[in-house]
Amino acid sequence: MITVRRSGERRHVTLEGQTTWMTFDWENKADPLQKGFGALKILNEEVLSPGRAFILHTRQDTVVVTYVREGVIICNGPLGKTGLMESGDFLQANATPGAKQYTFNASPSDNAHVFQSGFTPAVGLLEKGGRKKFFTRADRKGVLKLIASPDGKEASLKIQQDVQMYSTLIQRGNHMIHELKPGRKAWLHVVQGEIHLNGLLLQAGDGAGFIRERSVSFRAQKPTEILFFDLA
Repeated sequence: MITVRRSGERRHVTLEGQTTWMTFDWENKADPLQKGFGALKILNEEVLSPGRAFILHTRQDTVVVTYVREGVIICNGPLGKTGLMESGDFLQANATPGAKQYTFNASPSDNAHVFQSGFTPAVGLLEKGGRKKFFTRADRKGVLKLIASPDGKEASLKIQQDVQMYSTLIQRGNHMIHELKPGRKAWLHVVQGEIHLNGLLLQAGDGAGFIRERSVSFRAQKPTEILFFDLA
């Protein structure tokens, strides 16, 4: 079964110097995806003007992975902090209810384009601190590059949940297949570009969830960037 979330169905909030798109809107009780998709509870896209900031609020303990697609930012949170993050950087940090994680656009002249993914942690206390890794465009070009995993394999970020997070950049005509083990589900988000997937056309901002599928198969219709989550 495939569930599609179109870009225009995301919650869209515009404040002074900040634009946010929320794939999962926990305030909308009528939304069947209000509580996320499996362990994936947050998938937010943010555009920040120079010098602006946003605060990530969570209602439960959450493992957060921040991806800087464009720009230079500073992340600062109660359980983990880091210095400057630039395009291609991914940061794993943890958030607790009531605690605030701040993300600032450190550039005086350019916008920052940031994605934040949030997962329910596996059983146990959240670890303190955070980890940051840089993945070049070449690292992610033409392959599903493992960004985060429960055991930190393949030099990925180690996170406290049975989730494998991938990133890829593919050219027009490229075809990708990801096999899903029995009992697992997946979420795919189109960051940029356009793909054909099971007869569907997905464009930038669109997402799709997969339940009881044996694999996820898609083809790029133009240069495309994808975030992909293989979930327990």
